[in-house]
Amino acid sequence: MMLLNSIIIHNIRSYEHEEVEFPRGISLFEGDIGSGKSTVLMAIEFALFGLGSQKAEALLAKKAESGYVILDFSVDGEKYEIKRTLLRKSSVVNQDPKNSWIKIDEVKELLSPSELKQRVLQILKFNEPADPKAESKIFRYAIFTPQEAMKEVLFDSKKRLETIRKAFGIEDYSIAESNAREVLSEIKTKSTVLKEKFSDISQLEFEINESNGIVFKLESEISQKQNQHKVLEGEEGKKMQELKELQAKNNDKVKLELNKENLDEKIETGKVRIDTIEQEFANYEVELKEDNEKLEKLLEIKKPETTKSIPEIMSEIKKFQKINDNMIKSESEKNSIHQDVIRLKERFGDKINLEKKSIENALNGLLQEKESLEKFADEIKEKLEKVNEQKVQKETLKGSLEKEISKFSQLGNACPTCKQEITDEHHHSLVGEKEKEVKSLNVELQSITDSFFESNSKSKEIQNKIESYKQEISQIQGIIPGIEEFEAKTARENQLENEIKGLKEKLQDSEFEGKNPVDYLTELKDRVMQFASVTDQMLQIVKVKQKVEKIIVDRQQEVDLIVSQISERAAELEKIQSELDSFVDSEESVTSKEKELDSLRKEITLVSSTIAASLENLKNQTEKIKDNESKKIESRKFETKYKKFDQFQQWLEVFFIPTISQIEKQVLLSILQNFNETYTRWYSMLVEDPTKESRIDENFTPIVNQDGFDQEIGYLSGGEKTSIALAYRLTLNSLMRKETESMKSNLLILDEPTDGFSKNQLGKIRELLDELKSEQIILVSHEKELEAYVDNIFQISKENGLSKIIKMN
Repeated sequence: MMLLNSIIIHNIRSYEHEEVEFPRGISLFEGDIGSGKSTVLMAIEFALFGLGSQKAEALLAKKAESGYVILDFSVDGEKYEIKRTLLRKSSVVNQDPKNSWIKIDEVKELLSPSELKQRVLQILKFNEPADPKAESKIFRYAIFTPQEAMKEVLFDSKKRLETIRKAFGIEDYSIAESNAREVLSEIKTKSTVLKEKFSDISQLEFEINESNGIVFKLESEISQKQNQHKVLEGEEGKKMQELKELQAKNNDKVKLELNKENLDEKIETGKVRIDTIEQEFANYEVELKEDNEKLEKLLEIKKPETTKSIPEIMSEIKKFQKINDNMIKSESEKNSIHQDVIRLKERFGDKINLEKKSIENALNGLLQEKESLEKFADEIKEKLEKVNEQKVQKETLKGSLEKEISKFSQLGNACPTCKQEITDEHHHSLVGEKEKEVKSLNVELQSITDSFFESNSKSKEIQNKIESYKQEISQIQGIIPGIEEFEAKTARENQLENEIKGLKEKLQDSEFEGKNPVDYLTELKDRVMQFASVTDQMLQIVKVKQKVEKIIVDRQQEVDLIVSQISERAAELEKIQSELDSFVDSEESVTSKEKELDSLRKEITLVSSTIAASLENLKNQTEKIKDNESKKIESRKFETKYKKFDQFQQWLEVFFIPTISQIEKQVLLSILQNFNETYTRWYSMLVEDPTKESRIDENFTPIVNQDGFDQEIGYLSGGEKTSIALAYRLTLNSLMRKETESMKSNLLILDEPTDGFSKNQLGKIRELLDELKSEQIILVSHEKELEAYVDNIFQISKENGLSKIIKMN
């Protein structure tokens, strides 16, 4: 027997902090729509069973980081206190297991949200699963069902039957049927797949029989071809013996022909060799003449005046080359460092010569220098303007003189002033003077132009320096590293300069006749080597001359021998030709026999290929039979498996599913009678219209009949709909109490039970509430008329978004 004692709501929806004590009897929580009445009921359900289908974000106050509900209740005289806390972390709201507990006999026990629900279900003796995401169906249908939720049930047949199943704990039938249909669907899918896997059995058997026939035929053909192959091999042996005999005779002929060819070739070679030797004699004569001429020229080359050997000269060349290399390396490093120094000077200008201590005074110096340069730039600008004026004047005067010279040329020998005839000499004198003046002006103009460009260049240079000073002023603090680098580079450059000077001194020696030592020694080495080469050449020429003379003697002896051999081989050649004339058609006989043997071997190869192909085909057919037999066995397994699945399918379709459906229908019918009687009784108490009556049909749908005609619930008035929903709700409550041991008449919560009621219907509420015989009834409504029918009144109001609860009596 469950009763509520008190509740504390903290930061739950529109409540900041409220504490309420629940008295026995009938209590009314009354307030305007949206004042926070439903939140009290949500808080009760949350404390007992957790979130269920509710969202934590919807329960916790929007601006709160945490909130909680503490519910004090009694069951069979034992007191319990339970607390659940919501915590917001990173914009996500969840239950806080560290701050959720239940207190029994003043002993507090920390439990997780799911453990807390399981403990409450044990205390209330609710026989249902402790799923933290599911609502308590017993609590929802026996104690508290939102009125709007009940109205939805009335208009949704599927949801209505689902509600009945849950309320009376018979949803297992529906679940079993649903699961069975899912299993059936899966079995049908697998059966289709299995049927496909053994559908090829007939084709496999056909292919096996076909392959067996081919195997029998192939074995017979192979046996015949193997016998034929043996016969052909015997014939091949005979032909080969005959060919060997013919080839032996032919070989003797071939040997004679080869000997003949060999003798002919040797005779011809001897003749060619004699011709070659004669040509060599002519060449040797020319070669000896050329060698004598070379020898005379070589004798003219004199020995260089030096006592040094070539290795000694090479050693000195290497020494001075190393000095040269070191000097080049030093000069390269010096040039690189010099470029770095120039770069530093270009980058830092005169500031690079400053010492560290003078940097602090450099800024003022730079400003003064900048001012001085600006004045100098102004002076150059004035000078440029004056130079430009002089240039214009000179060019004007030059143009005037050139016009006068042109005029003299046009007048001929006439005087340009008096127009009288003058001599050619006088005329040339006048023109010469003018041209001399023009030349003088050209020189002056060139000087002015050079001065102009020089001044202009200086002006630009000064402007660049001014800009450079401006940059130096802003970058002066970065000069120190540049100065340090400049000093190091300058020191290294001076060191390299001294090293280069020392190396140059080593290279300056009177022995080398003012030349570079390496070049001088290289020339000396070449001359020494040339003289050594000349000596070697003279010795070589003498040796060659002696060798040629000896070769001439040897070649003459060779010619005499060759002439003798040619005579002997000619006699032998006549004898061989006589023996060859005795052989007739031996080659044709060998060729004919070879053709016969070749034809026989081709036939043997063809038979062997046929046997090999047949054996390969026999192997393939045997493997195909084996493979198809294996596939056939596998298909038979799938066929056996398919038959088992088909039996399961038939059992589910024909027996199990219809049986479950029929059992559920019978159970529902057994509930329907009591449900209909109880519903009719509550409906008659709420609706006193003799023309109307209501009943529950076999689908647990409320049917309203007026004057013998059924009416759809959708066309009824709001009060009538509420009456039907309340009657349905009270029917569920009454029957659930009978079914659930812990729910014997105790607590009942009704949410907006009189919405749309007439005054006459409101007047019957007290009678209806007394009929319920519950020790504690909690009504939530916005109807003030209900205040007359209850024992306790709680006023709920909302101000500035916060809900408040005040007990009125």
